[in-house]
Amino acid sequence: MSESGPDTREELVQHLEQLTGRTLRTRADIQAYVQEAAARKASDQPSVRRWLRAKKATLLALLSFGVIQYYVLDVMLEITSMRGNTYFVPVKTSPLVKSALSTAG
Repeated sequence: MSESGPDTREELVQHLEQLTGRTLRTRADIQAYVQEAAARKASDQPSVRRWLRAKKATLLALLSFGVIQYYVLDVMLEITSMRGNTYFVPVKTSPLVKSALSTAG
């Protein structure tokens, strides 16, 4: 903060002329420039538009990742909370053979 700004009105106008690249001779010139600067929006600049697009794309990607992650977690939770099912399948059994010798006789 060692550098100080313009001290007088003339220095301020000269500084403004250096920044804008215009010659500001009268109050009307300065007022016209201030109104023109106030009318401009930051989103009109191409670099700002690129950053806004990048921000929206990032937010959209994060939102979709969050939705997918929520869905997968919900499905996994549903799978783990399912009850186990035991199925009994009827099978026709043959007579029990205790030994090969008992069938040979």
